Amino acid sequence: MTHPVIALGKYRLHRSLGQGSNAEVFLAEPMEGGPPVVVKKIHAHITSHPKFRQMFDAEVQSLARLRHPYTLRLYEAGIDAHLGPCLVMEYVPGVTLEQLLRRHRTFDLERVGKLLGCFCHALQHAHDAGIIHRDLKPANLMVQRAGTIQESLKVMDFGFAGFATRPFIQPKELTGYGSVQALGTPSYVSPEMIRGDTVDARSDLYSVGVILFEMLTGHLPFPYSEVSQVLAAHVRQAPPRFAQLGVRSLPPQVEEIVQLTLSKYPNERPQSARELAALFSQAIGWNIWEATQPPDWVEPPKTPPPAAGDSREQRRPHPYEVVHRFTVEMPERMVAAKLRGFMDDLLGLVVTSEPGLIILRLGVPDGYQSQPTSSSGLFRWFQKGRPRVERDNEPIEVELRLYKPDPQQSRLDMTLYYRPLPEYPPHSMTVWRQRCDKLNALIRKYLGA
Repeated sequence: MTHPVIALGKYRLHRSLGQGSNAEVFLAEPMEGGPPVVVKKIHAHITSHPKFRQMFDAEVQSLARLRHPYTLRLYEAGIDAHLGPCLVMEYVPGVTLEQLLRRHRTFDLERVGKLLGCFCHALQHAHDAGIIHRDLKPANLMVQRAGTIQESLKVMDFGFAGFATRPFIQPKELTGYGSVQALGTPSYVSPEMIRGDTVDARSDLYSVGVILFEMLTGHLPFPYSEVSQVLAAHVRQAPPRFAQLGVRSLPPQVEEIVQLTLSKYPNERPQSARELAALFSQAIGWNIWEATQPPDWVEPPKTPPPAAGDSREQRRPHPYEVVHRFTVEMPERMVAAKLRGFMDDLLGLVVTSEPGLIILRLGVPDGYQSQPTSSSGLFRWFQKGRPRVERDNEPIEVELRLYKPDPQQSRLDMTLYYRPLPEYPPHSMTVWRQRCDKLNALIRKYLGA
C-alpha cells in the first residue's frame, strides 16, 4: 500500500488534474477538513532558475492580490521538503473553454457576450493590480455551470505572470545584443511578445481577440502546423475575414471589434478590458459588463505593490550613494532607445536588466574585473582587477529603479542610485557628488525629463 503524498504538511494529494509548462496540478484535501483545493507543484526547469526564489516570492504576492469572483484565489504557498515550491489554490469544478470548443466548435453570440463579460471583469481587476497574465488561452478559462443560465467563467493560471508595474527593458534593447524569448502559447501569443517589445495589459487583450475569433468562427486566425509560421503570421499577417471562413450570420460590428482587438500594435487595440467590453456591448446591443457584474462585490481600492524604484521599498543605503528621482512620460521602448543612445555615447556597460531594475557602469577602465578570476592569489587579482584611474574620475555605477504607478499609462517613476565601484572609493565626497549630479542631469536630458 502506497503512502499518501502530503504537501506542505497539511494537504493530502489525490490525483493529478494535468500539467502545463510551469507546473503540475493536483486535486487535494486539507487534512484538517474543509473543501478540496488545488496544489500546483512547480516544475524543476522553473525552480532551477538562479532567480527563482525571488520570482516565486514576487509571484505569490502578485497572486495574493487577486480577489475577484472571476479569478482563482490563492490560499497558501510554500516550499515543501519533497515536492519543492507549491501553490495551494481554490478548486473550481467545471469544464475548460478548450473542452467546450471541442464539443461545440462555435458559440452563439449571447453566450459569447456573457463569457466575455466575465473575462473582461477578471482581466480589468488583474490589470488594475499591475498583473499581466501573458498566457491566456481556452485551457486557462474554467467555465462553471456550463450550459445553464448561471454560466460564468474563471481565469486560471495567473502564476508567474509578471508585474506590469515593474517594466522590463530587455538587455538587447539597451545593447543591441541578446535573444528574444516569446512567452505564452503560440496560437494565442501577442505580436509584441514575439517581437520582444515591452509588454503591457494590451498584450492580454490580443489573446482575448484570438479566443473571440475562435469562439465565433470555430477556427484559429492562424492555424498553421509549424510554430514558426504561426508566430510570423501573428506579427505580419492580417487575420482572415469571417466570410472567408463561411461565417456570414454575425453582425459586421462584431467582426470589426474582433479584428480591432487583433491589431498588430497595442495602441491600435482597445486600451483596456473594460473598453473592450463596452465596444462589444455596443456591437451586440446589450451591456455585457453590467450583465456579468458579480452581485454584492465591490472593487477594492487600487493599492499597487511596493515596486522597484518605489519609495516604499526598503533598502540599505551605500555610504557614498547619491540618489535622484524624476518622472518621464513615455513608453518603455522609447526609454530603452534613449538609454541605449546614452550608453553608446558614453561607452557604458549594462550589468543587469530585469523587471523594474537596470544597472549600468560608466568609466570602467580596460581590464577591470570585479572579482578574482582564478585561485592564484590576491596579488594577481589586485594587479588584474584594479587598473589605475585618474583621481576624481572613478567609475560610476548607476542603479535605475523603474516603477509604473498606472499600468494603463505611459508614466514611469525613476529612482537613480549613483555609487562607486568597491575598488574605487571617491577621494573627495564633494567632487563625487558634483559628478553624480552632472551625470544625472545628462541622463535626464537624454530622457527628456
